[in-house]
Parts: sequence; C-alpha cells; structure tokens
Amino acid sequence: MSSRALRKLQNDEDLLASILGSKEASIEPRKTTKTPPKNVNVFALMNDVQSDSKLDSEHDESSESDIPIIRTPILLTKSKKKKQKKKNKQNKKAKDQSDIEVSHDSEDDRELDILLQEYKKKDVKKLSDFQKGNLDLDSDEDYMTASDNEDNNDVYNINIEERIKGDLRNDTTFEKFPVKYLKYATRFFNQDIKKLDPHSEFKLLFDDISPESLEDIDSVTSTSISPQQLKQIQRMKRLVRNWGGKNHRTVPNGPGGSIHTLKFTKVREDWIPTPRGELVMKSLDMNNLIDWQLWQRPTDWKDVIEDDLKRWKKYVSFYRFEPLDIDLSRKAMTEFYLSVIVHPDHEALINLISSKFPYHIPSLLQVALITIRQGDRSNTNGLLQRALFVFDRALKACINFDVLSCNLPYIYFFNRQFYLAIFRYILALAQRGAITTAAEWCKVLWSLSPTEDPLGCRYFMDHYLLLNNDYQYIIEVSKSPLINSYRQWYTFGISLATVYSYIKIDEYEKARKELKKCFYYHGPALATLFVEKLVGDPSFSDIFTIHNYDSELLEAKAYMARFGAIWKDPKDINFLHQEILIILNEYKEDKTLSDLKFVAEKEEDVQENVFFINDIPINLLRFAILSEESSIMAGIPAYIWSDYEVYEFDVLPPQPTSKESLEVLENVKSFINDKDLAISQAAMLQDEDMMNQIRQLSLQQYIQQNEIETNE
Repeated sequence: MSSRALRKLQNDEDLLASILGSKEASIEPRKTTKTPPKNVNVFALMNDVQSDSKLDSEHDESSESDIPIIRTPILLTKSKKKKQKKKNKQNKKAKDQSDIEVSHDSEDDRELDILLQEYKKKDVKKLSDFQKGNLDLDSDEDYMTASDNEDNNDVYNINIEERIKGDLRNDTTFEKFPVKYLKYATRFFNQDIKKLDPHSEFKLLFDDISPESLEDIDSVTSTSISPQQLKQIQRMKRLVRNWGGKNHRTVPNGPGGSIHTLKFTKVREDWIPTPRGELVMKSLDMNNLIDWQLWQRPTDWKDVIEDDLKRWKKYVSFYRFEPLDIDLSRKAMTEFYLSVIVHPDHEALINLISSKFPYHIPSLLQVALITIRQGDRSNTNGLLQRALFVFDRALKACINFDVLSCNLPYIYFFNRQFYLAIFRYILALAQRGAITTAAEWCKVLWSLSPTEDPLGCRYFMDHYLLLNNDYQYIIEVSKSPLINSYRQWYTFGISLATVYSYIKIDEYEKARKELKKCFYYHGPALATLFVEKLVGDPSFSDIFTIHNYDSELLEAKAYMARFGAIWKDPKDINFLHQEILIILNEYKEDKTLSDLKFVAEKEEDVQENVFFINDIPINLLRFAILSEESSIMAGIPAYIWSDYEVYEFDVLPPQPTSKESLEVLENVKSFINDKDLAISQAAMLQDEDMMNQIRQLSLQQYIQQNEIETNE
C-alpha cells in the first residue's frame, strides 16, 4: 500500500474514532431492555462486541473474587504492588464500564447512520477539493504526498464538466487512454484477494461464526453426491498427495507433486483428486501480442503496433490459458460439441462431467446454466466454483487482479471461459446475498481488460457497488479516465449511479450537474426512464425517437430492469423526477441549448471495427444476452440472433478481420479434431438409427397385441 493510501486510511480511522467517541460520550447511561430491537443496523452490531467484553470482564471479576482464599503466603515487592494496584483499577474501570450500556433502539441506529453518512460526505468532499486543486500537497490530510509523481495529479485532476471527446467507433488503438493511466488506476480494482471469498463477508456480517463452523462449511460437498461415490473419492485422496490440505487450498500441480496454493477457491469434498491441472497459464510474447493487435487494428502498420506494445509491456503482463494435455482436451471438447451443438443432449453432458471429464470448463458452465433453468440452484454454485478452481489451479503465483499483473486478451477461447465463469459466479453470489464479494468480483472482471471490457462491466457493476453502498468509489471512478476517456465508457448506469451517490451524501447541486451530463450523452434513455419508471408525461417520449438509437434503447432497458432495486426512497425518486422534468422542459423549449444538446447521433464517417456491430457496442450485446433478462433481450435487434454466433458457452466470439487473423482467433472448433468429430458423429447416428428401429419394433408389437385383444 502506498504512503498516500496509508495516510488516508489513518486519517479516516482517526475521524471515525473521534465521531464515535463524541457520540458515546453524549449519550446518557440507561438500562437496557431484554427484548432485542427488530430493526438493527449492521453498524449496531459493533455494540455486541462491548457486550462480549462485558461478559469477559464479569468473568474476570468472578475469578478475581476467588483470590482472597490464599493457601500459600505471597510476598509482594514494591513494583508488584504497583502492578496489582493498577490491575485493580483496570478491573474497577471495566466493571464501571460494563454497567453502562447503550440500548440498540432504532433511534440510536438512525443517529449513528447519520454520523457515518456525514463522515462519508466529508471524505468525498475532501476528494473533490483535491481534484479541483484546492488541497495543499504538504498537508497531513491530503490524499497525495509530495513524493508522488506529478503525473498522478495530471491524470485525475480533470474537469468533469468538460465534454468527452473520445469515441471508440473511430479509435481501436485507445489513443485517449495511454498506459500511464493504468498505473494510477490500480486503486479501482481488487486490492485484497481475500475479499473474493464469500466466507470472509459472511464472517464480517455474522461475527459469531466460530472457526469450527467455517471448517464445517468448507467440508460440505459442493453438489449432491451419493455416499458410495463420496467414499470412493475419499479412497482416491490417499493416492494423490497434497490434495486439499488442512486449509483446503493446496493441490498438486506438476511433476513430482509440486504444491500449488489456491488464491480464491477451496477444494471441496466431492471433487475428484487429480495429480495435475487441466490448464496452464502462459505469458504472451511480442509475436503473440502483435498478432492480437493486427486483428484489432488491421489497418495499422506493424511497426507502429510494435512500438505501442513496447510501452504497454513495461507495465502490463499479458497471458493466455491453454490446455495442458491437448489430446485429452480435444476428446472432451469433441464430446461437448456433439452434446451441445450437433445433437443437444443434457443427460450426455451431465454424464460427461460426472464420469469422464470432471474439470472440463465449458461443460461445467453449461451444466450450471441447465441447473439454473431447472430451478436447481443448489448445485449451480458448486459447479461454478469447480470451474473457477480449474483457473485458480493454473494461476501463476505472481498474479494479482490489480489491472497490471494480469491482462487476458479476449481472442483466446479459454480466456473467454474465465470471463464467463466470473460473470456467472457474480450472479450466483448476488443470489446468495454476498453483495460485497460480488462487487469485488466485478472489479476483477473489469481488471482483466479494462479498455476492451469484453463483457461490459461498465453496464452492470454500478448495480452491485450501490447495493454495497460504495458511494465514494463510484464518485471517484466516475471522474477518472476509466470512465471519461470515451463516450461509450460513460454508460447510462454509471452516470445515474453517480447521481444517486451524490444524493446519498447530500450533494444535491453536484447531483444536478451530473444529471445534466447524463442527459447530454444519454438523452433518449433518460427520457424513456422518465416516462416508463417515473410515471412522467408520455408526451416527452416524442422528444427522441429512441428506436432510432439501438444502443440507447438497449442501455435504457438494461438499467430499467434493475431500477427498482436501487431507487427505493420516495425522496430520492421525487428528486430524480423533478430534475429530469426540468431538463426535458428546457430541451423541449429550445433544442439548440449547447449545454443540453444530445450528442449520441450516428456519424457518417464512423468506421466498422471489432468493438461494434452496426454501431452497437459488442460488449453491451454480450451483457444483454448473458443477463437472460427477457426485458433486456427484447431490445436486441433480430439480426444479431440470425447473423451471428450466439452460443451460450461463447457469446458473440471475436470475428476475423483478415485472412491472417483466422489462425489467430480461437473458438470451440480450434480444439476439435475433425476426424474424431466425424467418427463420433457417425457412431451417434448409428446409435440413433438403432434406437429408432427398437422403437418401431415396439410400436409394431403394441399394434399386433392390440389387434389380438380386439379380435378376442
């Protein structure tokens, strides 16, 4: 952690301690009631620690009361007398303190919430002052230190009211976002890999969970399994050294049984022990990176691309996942392709991971999706964890999800499977109520490729951040180049999330400014939201013909699907309604207003590139399809389903831009042997013909039997 972060953390802790100290000092002591309050704030649980300390102090007093029964005379020296006297004073003080308890009624909780809200508000204001240049770098309360690079100030001291000029439709090289921006953006991504374990969140929420209970949870099977199968797996563990370990985080991974420590998954009891992993993580050399960029930038010179990559490789490490055993992977992928694409068969796919290939990632993800649709969510989480385990087992020890140490180009098939596994896991975590962990995984997913953002984290991560009350994070990131470098990065969800965050810290004027900025880039979406969700005047829907803007329509539908989960307070909704009404009235009266002019119109000189399909961001389309929300998917143009590959295990894979890129891009067929596929398909057809003959014979026998019974 940098000196700036340490100083900020210390100041925040001191400020919070002073607030809570003054709060407790101002409360008069009173007796507590035996009945606990019905509405207890999470922060009120801090008082339970005081209760525990009270019990401990009482226990200490009871043990101290036994001291007068002395069987052996003890001579106390002068120093020991002082220590004994000091100890008695401490015990007396603890006793006096234990007699004073603050009741946990809703009134006190509300007051504490207000104090913490003020604390957050002051913290956000301090950041705003720094970005405006009003803070002295030598001050102890600054976010920056004098020793920090001046470029940091240049990068993040931007004018948020200045219009975003970058447009990804004309820029596949990300010229508006140089690599130096990533150097100072690490704080927006995962800083502690422990936060990726939902048990850490549950332990913080329910601090009375004992280590023994957590151990029991780790020992539970991830999917339903028979006792006979579990016994067989237990026997197999004896043959595979270093499988699981006491902390469930060690696995063998290589010749000689070398130990690999897992980062974010734990070995479950029903997972079949194997001496080696399924995948290997390889660093991309310059030739690989040039091939990747030639696909992304087919009109650029190779020398120019190489110079750009040299600058990026100084700070960013690029990797790809690939099968460790190519032949075994081809067999598994061939059967998967037959069971999913050629001849869909759910039972065959389930049998594939149950007996033959228990760690085949596409099959695990596909079966997890099947269980969700069948309403069996109990097995879904275990299957997703097993898929993530395969990647965790392949991760290099030096990997952190801080945006610099691990960038995964989306052109590689198993890289895309990692993206997909994380996306599905985020949805599963949200279903389990682990919102903080889901928000951290959003940051991980974003960090793997923040420029391309292949699954559109900027379109949905705000939802989990707001559910987790990360208002300061949203405000900070909304002012960073990660959002303001390109129009497409300033999404409808991020913009309204920033408005909501300002409202929550009582910065209403800033919320109004942010709402105007939102209208400037998302006018049709905002008008649609006003009419459909805020019960606004339907005549405002005629201001924009939103169906002329496929991208805006899709963004609007994506946000409105989760609008009610965030905007619940009538006061907040009323503010949003009134302010949007003012903006729409001004625009309706004078459409030439420079500060309200909508800028998302299509441009004639826009070139087709790999990040768009007919002017719609491809990552927005991927997110809309993967969400499986019917209201969102309704906004997807029909030609997407008919003209493009929309596999559930690989949604809208990258398309070649040249003949050379055909060999660079990986898809499911890249790991299938055509000869094996033909043989397997012929065998499947033969089995199907035989089954048809059996059915035909059974039908004839049935007819003959009925004829005999009729004649009788």
